Amino acid sequence: MSDAETTSFLIADDHPMFREALHWVVHEVASSSGVIEVPDLGQAMEAATERDDIEMIFLDLNMPGMDGLSGLIALRNAVPATPIVVVSASEEPETVREAMVCGASGYIPKSLNKSQMVEAVRKVMAGEVFLPALVDGVTSTDNQLEDGISKLTKQQRVVLQMLVSGQSNKQIAYELGTVESTVKAHVSAILRKLNVYSRTQAVIKASKILAVLGKMPKR
Repeated sequence: MSDAETTSFLIADDHPMFREALHWVVHEVASSSGVIEVPDLGQAMEAATERDDIEMIFLDLNMPGMDGLSGLIALRNAVPATPIVVVSASEEPETVREAMVCGASGYIPKSLNKSQMVEAVRKVMAGEVFLPALVDGVTSTDNQLEDGISKLTKQQRVVLQMLVSGQSNKQIAYELGTVESTVKAHVSAILRKLNVYSRTQAVIKASKILAVLGKMPKR
């Protein structure tokens, strides 16, 4: 990658020590990338929307301005093509499930060590979805479904998330600033990669992955 093509990682967390820890994780994964650190949602939104070099966003669920998962949804809508990895002290399966429903590309509990976080970031950078060990025990079918979604491009995953939320092609095109024919092309690619024949089947198949998280008993 040339100097003109360098990318940046955005770390949005109000705890300086954890921002520093993530900084070292980024350095381990992509040493030539820059790091932007912000302590609240407002500055995260500003940085994410004003820069076009951000490769990934780390988002703390409990920093100022988040208002629960509303901040994640707002940031996801503002930069739909940028992977957002939630970082949180919460390890509740329900919280993980809700974060994934709201468009997160991964969920990193703050209890993970550095090597585990590095592995998580590399997985998301490869276009896959990272879920913490607390959702271990899924069936082989569930793993196959996750593998299918991991084959989607970033934009296709965004479209799929919008399909799961019930949006029409016209609504998706409007939200993404594109035309319906482009959305239809994405939907066709999604159906092919998930090995289904209708958007309804695609939604059911994608929703099952999210439902896997719900199999864990609530505490």
